[in-house]
Amino acid sequence: MTDPAKDEAVAECIGRFYGKALILRTIVSLTCTGIIVLALAGCRQDELGTTNLLSVDFSEDTLLRYKLVSSRDTEVNLDSTGSASKARKSKPQKTSEKLVLVIAYKPVVIDPYGLSTIEARCESAKVTRTSLVRKASERDAVESLAGQTFTFQISPTGRNEDYSDLKALIQRLGDKAFASTGRRRGRIKNPDMISDFSALQWYLWDSIASIEDAVGGVVPGQSWKTRQFVPLPMPIPAARETTYTLDRVEETDSGRKAVITSSYKLSDSRVKNWPRPYKGQFNMRGLFGFLRKFKFRSLEGAGEQIFNIDTGTLESEEQHYKVHIDAGFMMPLGDTVPTVTIDQKISVELLGQ
Repeated sequence: MTDPAKDEAVAECIGRFYGKALILRTIVSLTCTGIIVLALAGCRQDELGTTNLLSVDFSEDTLLRYKLVSSRDTEVNLDSTGSASKARKSKPQKTSEKLVLVIAYKPVVIDPYGLSTIEARCESAKVTRTSLVRKASERDAVESLAGQTFTFQISPTGRNEDYSDLKALIQRLGDKAFASTGRRRGRIKNPDMISDFSALQWYLWDSIASIEDAVGGVVPGQSWKTRQFVPLPMPIPAARETTYTLDRVEETDSGRKAVITSSYKLSDSRVKNWPRPYKGQFNMRGLFGFLRKFKFRSLEGAGEQIFNIDTGTLESEEQHYKVHIDAGFMMPLGDTVPTVTIDQKISVELLGQ
């Protein structure tokens, strides 16, 4: 049975929708009479109770420009057990790397009742990397993103429904990550931050896309979960369980803002559609080329996101988490146990629209 008061509010909302410009804010609701497409633009919180209906919106003449940043400090301790003598005990090896992207998104085809096609253009891509071991001599493959475009299809709930163009782009980047070496040495992969770009784009609207009941909306204090792959300095699959919580809704001059917090922990299962940039067998350049048998011990962290409910726009996000990994050497070296600690930060900032 449906709620007559709620149905009346929804009907009024639909009526107002047809008198406005096309905005991608649709949602599908199942009722006893069948499937009805609900237009959410203009629905106010007082009409539908305390529920907040979240959807990702693109209007015809809007260009959204985002600054996307992924940075990490990686520390490799070659003998965490302390078994080595003081005379030969090595200091932890530290590396810092940072990717800064500016990507502009514009709608190519808007379908308020289904999937809309969005074109993304990378305006700039810059990687900085420092290491106490050696300095990478070649340009990071992900910097070739600058000037390139890709398209994807997105639903009103923020879910990417067509990854084909993005996957092809990621594979082209992967081809650029290999050094030119002789056959004797085989294929050598340089350090790169391709997986960081993948994660930034893959999960840009995941806080909205992962809501279990989009029709029912969310109320302050409500949580929902999803699983996401983790960008790492080594090309191995890892996943985290992310829990989103609608902390509160703030009334501002520019619209109602949803403050969505997030917490992270290590996932026991992998992400099925993890994008793989590299083909065939290869070795890694640097210290990670000598480490094997990575075993994840823990992942913990938290973040916060600001989402404008009225405009359907992600405005900012901050993430911070640490990953702890045990490893082994390519050739066993006594009872030494290498460990890897990764301190990762990710940020998203809306530059303009």
